[in-house]
Amino acid sequence: MKKLFFLLSIASVSLSACKKNSEPVPVADVRTSLLLAHDWKLAAESVTYHRDGSNTIVQEVYSSITPCAQDNLTKFNADKTIAYSEGATECYKPGEMAPVEPGSWYFSDDQTTLYINQHQLRDATQAYQVLVLTEQTLQIRHVYTYRQNNRDYTGTEDYTYTAL
Repeated sequence: MKKLFFLLSIASVSLSACKKNSEPVPVADVRTSLLLAHDWKLAAESVTYHRDGSNTIVQEVYSSITPCAQDNLTKFNADKTIAYSEGATECYKPGEMAPVEPGSWYFSDDQTTLYINQHQLRDATQAYQVLVLTEQTLQIRHVYTYRQNNRDYTGTEDYTYTAL
């Protein structure tokens, strides 16, 4: 009888130790992991202008980027910095261009907005709505307003990156 009780005790401890962890991985951790996992290369860029709620103009921008810059890489680092590097086709010979100061980034609490500060362009953080973030694609949107010739305009910049 003692043997039977002992075997049942061991079996119950063994079964309880094999319990599956059913807690899902938080979305925040998944999105951060996806962003950090790759170098990202710009694959498409467009700008849409809206004037006073009408007269929408869409401009495809990517094709106007010089070919040597189209393969440049962006790397989001765990320390919240962004590293920019030349791709396979360099625009400048070594020493011709000053080193690019890294940018910085962070997510909103719900990770639907990516805040980017590109120090070399301007020292201002801009908000980008995260439209798609998968193992292969990062798609973000920046919306801004401005006034020109006494008219109000809204601009929407869409960027699509592919993972390398």
